[in-house]
Amino acid sequence: MTPDATELVYSMSDVTLVLLLGSLAIFGWLAFHSKNIRKFQFQISIFIIVWVVGEIIQNKRIAGIIPSPEIGLTIHAASMVFLTVMLWLRLYYSKRKGKTMIEEAEG
Repeated sequence: MTPDATELVYSMSDVTLVLLLGSLAIFGWLAFHSKNIRKFQFQISIFIIVWVVGEIIQNKRIAGIIPSPEIGLTIHAASMVFLTVMLWLRLYYSKRKGKTMIEEAEG
């Protein structure tokens, strides 16, 4: 790559990192204020937090200071397993109780 292209890649990586940190803060706040582990908002917030942490660790600048940068991929895989298990359990319990998976809006 040319020096200009390398600088662009690093600058876009920095933008991505800032956006990920922002989303981590937002979803962390949502998870904290949900306060009920059975709420979908809490569960999806935990999934996104784990996913974003994996993405941050995979960032090229951060990967240089982590002894094993492949851990980011492992965290990604763990977040996908968590999402799959969460959705299947929600489906199982909703079918067992004869309910729908849609929660009522709090008013």
